[in-house]
Amino acid sequence: MSLSLEELELRAFDPPHLGMPGWPCQAGRWEEEGRFVEIFVAVREGRIIDVGFLTNIPGDGLVCASAYCDEVLQKTVEEAGALCAQDILALFPSPMKDDSALHDILRICVDAGAKSITASPHQP
Repeated sequence: MSLSLEELELRAFDPPHLGMPGWPCQAGRWEEEGRFVEIFVAVREGRIIDVGFLTNIPGDGLVCASAYCDEVLQKTVEEAGALCAQDILALFPSPMKDDSALHDILRICVDAGAKSITASPHQP
């Protein structure tokens, strides 16, 4: 999946995966200087079946957390845990790939996501 500039703009105003999943889930949170990203994952039989996020980082925070959630949905716990910020960045159009602020936010999202995946034992 690759995201167009139009898709990214829409995600900034109406991001998919905003909120908690409807299934029992575990959460991981990154927080610093009043900013936060919290990623929620619902896991069944070793696969992420639902995912969501909350953040108070506007614009790029919404876009990055939403893109991270898209990328981990339906992956195994191991596949999702192996993702890094560069994997998510690869989905963005070329002009954005050099934006250091975007890199930082993606690292935050991946860190919160990794914490959610390892937060507690997964459902069988």
